[in-house]
Amino acid sequence: MSVVVKKFLTLDLLFLLGLSTWARAQVKTGEANMSLNGTIDAGYSDDYSNLTGSGHSIGGGGAADLSGFYYNPNFLSFNIQPFYNQSRLNSTSQSMTAASGVNTNATIFGGSHFPGSISYSSVFNSTGNFGVPDLASYTTHGDTNNLGLAWGIHFPDYPTLNLSFTDGNSVSSVYGANSQGKTHAETFSATSSYHIAGFNLSGGYQHANLRDLPPEFLTGELSEPVDSDDNSLFFTVSHKLPWNGTVYGSVTRLGITTGSGDDNASGSKYTATVDTLTGGINFTPVPRLNLGEATYYTDNLQGTLYNTLLTAGAVAPESSVNTSSNDLSLTGFAGYDLPAEHLHLRADAERQQQSFLGVSFASNAYNETTSYSNKLLGGFFNGVLGVTWTSIDKTHESLLGLNSSINYTHSIRRWNVAGGFAYSQNVQTLLIAYTSSGYSYNGTVGRRLGRRSYWSAYTSDARSLLTAEPGSANSSRSYSTSLSLPRFSINGTYSASTGNALLTPTGLVANPVPLPAVNPAAVVFFNGKSYSVGLGSNPMRGLMFSAVFAKALTGTNSNSTVSNNNNENLYFVMVYNFRKLAFNAGYSRLVQGFSIAGTPPTMTGSFYVGISRWFNFF
Repeated sequence: MSVVVKKFLTLDLLFLLGLSTWARAQVKTGEANMSLNGTIDAGYSDDYSNLTGSGHSIGGGGAADLSGFYYNPNFLSFNIQPFYNQSRLNSTSQSMTAASGVNTNATIFGGSHFPGSISYSSVFNSTGNFGVPDLASYTTHGDTNNLGLAWGIHFPDYPTLNLSFTDGNSVSSVYGANSQGKTHAETFSATSSYHIAGFNLSGGYQHANLRDLPPEFLTGELSEPVDSDDNSLFFTVSHKLPWNGTVYGSVTRLGITTGSGDDNASGSKYTATVDTLTGGINFTPVPRLNLGEATYYTDNLQGTLYNTLLTAGAVAPESSVNTSSNDLSLTGFAGYDLPAEHLHLRADAERQQQSFLGVSFASNAYNETTSYSNKLLGGFFNGVLGVTWTSIDKTHESLLGLNSSINYTHSIRRWNVAGGFAYSQNVQTLLIAYTSSGYSYNGTVGRRLGRRSYWSAYTSDARSLLTAEPGSANSSRSYSTSLSLPRFSINGTYSASTGNALLTPTGLVANPVPLPAVNPAAVVFFNGKSYSVGLGSNPMRGLMFSAVFAKALTGTNSNSTVSNNNNENLYFVMVYNFRKLAFNAGYSRLVQGFSIAGTPPTMTGSFYVGISRWFNFF
């Protein structure tokens, strides 16, 4: 924090003088109608770190909120929110570091046939999270900026046109990893819709460009930038039919180009075109009965799966070549409601044919699902039971699948109880050749303790895996409890998880496709646990304090390396509000390290004490 304060000490003074000028102005100009409020703060900070030593400083900062409109809110309205040198120790900001930046947005011609909007945000030296599935995240610091533009043309009885453009950049470093991740994303879309002769028509074009540089830690390999371009054209049509029916159809063409390496010559490269057709029809010929059919076809199943990976921020397999692959699915269904018995019945029949990585499969599946919802023993019960029979042509294999869940809630006197359980076995995945199984449960219990006090506890557990596929299991479990009293509260959490994930600039993300479709070198296996304790209190009017301690321990195993990782976060904040003044004091400490980095864990902390004042300038 001290580095930032010293670097921008002059800006501190200009910022405060500028707010003071606004405070004296308090005027309206012409057709402009504006309001301005904000806070100004000043204080003493002491920062320390095992990397940069310690520093002491006296500085200031603040935040403002300027909003208003010109002539009429539907003509031009705007909101500008600058902030400087704000952290969770001297403001409501959740940033551990002294972040500065601005958030703006404006709308123009909101009540006309040509509505438009623009938004921009830029934040410097803010903290973020490097995620781990179902565990506490690791702490990052960096800069982000985002620009968004939108415009529309809306005339009655004519096709609408909507245009949008976004551009975003982020650069972040993980404390203790000596590694930096970067992301640049651009999107453009043009969409239109029209209603004519009973037909609802819509279509458009979308372009997305993403350039990622994942942090190189956790894999032990030098990271290379990954570029991906998606261009898609789509068109949909629907029309109402007799018997409360609807017929619909859509066609999409997606072009994918992705590669790793600065020039895509030394790295991997993948290009594909994916054409997808969907359609269907449904009727409600009599009350409570619904009948229909749905069709799905893609001429490139491989491209569909790899696009899912790219969307998650992963890299297409290096051995990817455009092999012939496709997927055709024909489904018929019928549903019937029995209100008196609180039942809903549904039956499905599906024929599916796939070709993937040179292997062809076909299957027939029949499913029956029964849902029941009703009051039970003073509470409310909901249950679903589905049974599926699947036969695979190539292997002459028949599978009996099960998909079930129950949920129950009940309140009696001061007690509130809720719980649920779900179980699945041999459920078809995106690829015919693979099925998945798993279970999950959760439970909550709470009790009122007097008029203003409440205690609650929560637990959950889940496990899923691809049947007979080594390394595919993912599991997580968590426990939490909280106690709220009139002037005091305490809560605690514990979680643990294991599984396989993909490394992206924003963290590890759960693998979205079956393992056979993923480059084994891109998979990171992880396991870990995290826990936290939080306290809060307002012992007297105007005085509030809160404290949080959180710790996470994880192990990661990639294609070539193993890393043991640690995160420990402690902070304490105390605020005393008196009229428009607030006296602030806070302490923050972070210890974070990764054994693969080969360096001691990073330790950084800060102490702050200061005062802030709220102003309603005009």
